Amino acid sequence: MSGIEGAGLGPPIITLSNIVKRYGSVTVIKQVSLALRPQEVHMLMGENGAGKSTLVGALIGTVSPEEGEIFLRGECVHHYDPAHARAAGINAVLQDFTLAPSLRVYENMFLGREPTVGGIRRVASMRRRAAEVFAELGVQIDVDRKIGRLSRGEQQIVEIASALLGEPGALLLDEPTAALSHEESEKLFAVVARLRSQGWAILYITHRMEEMRRLGDVVTVIRDGTVIRHHLLSEASDEQIIASMVGRELTSLYPTIVHNPGRVALQTDGLSSADGKLIDVTVQFRGGEVLGIGGLVGCGKSELARACFGLQKLSGGSLTVDGQLVTSPTPRSMLGRGVVYLSQDRRGEALALSRSIMDNIEIGLLSGPGYTRFGLLRKKRIRDAVSALVDKLDVRPRRLDLRVDALSGGNQQKVLIGRALTRDQQIYIFDEPTAGVDVGARQEIYRLVKQLCEQGAAVILVSSDLQELLNLSHRVVVMHRGRIQTELTGDDINEATVVGASFGSSQSGSSVTQQQVTH
Repeated sequence: MSGIEGAGLGPPIITLSNIVKRYGSVTVIKQVSLALRPQEVHMLMGENGAGKSTLVGALIGTVSPEEGEIFLRGECVHHYDPAHARAAGINAVLQDFTLAPSLRVYENMFLGREPTVGGIRRVASMRRRAAEVFAELGVQIDVDRKIGRLSRGEQQIVEIASALLGEPGALLLDEPTAALSHEESEKLFAVVARLRSQGWAILYITHRMEEMRRLGDVVTVIRDGTVIRHHLLSEASDEQIIASMVGRELTSLYPTIVHNPGRVALQTDGLSSADGKLIDVTVQFRGGEVLGIGGLVGCGKSELARACFGLQKLSGGSLTVDGQLVTSPTPRSMLGRGVVYLSQDRRGEALALSRSIMDNIEIGLLSGPGYTRFGLLRKKRIRDAVSALVDKLDVRPRRLDLRVDALSGGNQQKVLIGRALTRDQQIYIFDEPTAGVDVGARQEIYRLVKQLCEQGAAVILVSSDLQELLNLSHRVVVMHRGRIQTELTGDDINEATVVGASFGSSQSGSSVTQQQVTH
């Protein structure tokens, strides 16, 4: 029923047949069929807004289709809801985790299904079973540790472990490596491979072609709510898959960016943060140059970006912009000096999710020249400016009154970028700009980076995406435990050197071992 004979063994665990989902007059899923088979990693790819999240909702019972059928292990089911899905072993790990930070690992894993005797929780039983699941996955996590003290990668493993308490079924992973380091991604890949061998059906949503090739058996490409193609990965090229996704041939993903380094736009000298996550950091950011900042999660790369925008409390060192010392930097003062920061946490920190696209972008215009007159807003001029940015960035749908929380992750990122472009800034700090963003939107963001850099702006690119760093940066700073481990230029910007430095190596790329790169 999926349109392709899969690589998995046995009949599908769950099948969607000709599913249709409408919201009002808009049909977001159109006659979609999909089957998840045991021992198969089924990749799901499509641009942001293509309908992937709605499809996942149908699989886990949170979305009720108007048409079509759902089969569990070959039997048609009616009134399908999350309870039916969980009972059948259908679980999802979404980008927004459902964990309680103040509870311990084992408490989160059994939340809502705690075993009891006489009304008393069987704590020892829960702890023992939680430890067994982690052992089965080949990972080490302290079951007594509170969730809030775990890294994002560890929290993701806990989410997966929670899904594995029942019998093998289907596990749905939505952009699981979007905010993970190289090391944490490697651990996740090992978990996926182990689950596949144990008989699980895996649906894996990603925008990263290298992950698709490494893990996947088959791929379904969805566009505008319709399945465009089902591919056996052994029979499809990357170019065919990308063309199916975006509806056009895609030229080189990474543009060539002219390197014309000019003035020192921003500089840190011996910068240290009060929380100890930055230690004696000295680095220069020049106009006409893309400086990439890499390293493992927790290395201090995002903290450096935030410190440059006045979001990190400092304990020592100094910060200068265009040669002018900035004492007690704040976001307001840094904006006034031509610095803009695009947070990696767009939902929790950067966007007003309950407000419209218009409201979120126009904030950047209100204090700018030409948008007020005699103390009154020039609403038509503001609306025209916002509309032009929405067109330029191809925000979909093009409805300025639409709430931002109704947009896909990629389109939310475009709204955030649109706000940044409302002012003529000279220093742009991008913190994980393409996390959870599809390949078409990635290309648009990369073109914007090229445009800004070649117009003379200093572009700071913080990224956990190794290929992004390697292909866009003129210089790369690699951080390790709060310090700059190395600064790379030219041919030294390569995978072996960057990964090796992320783990604390100061050797050249030729002497970094393959184990360091892949472990």
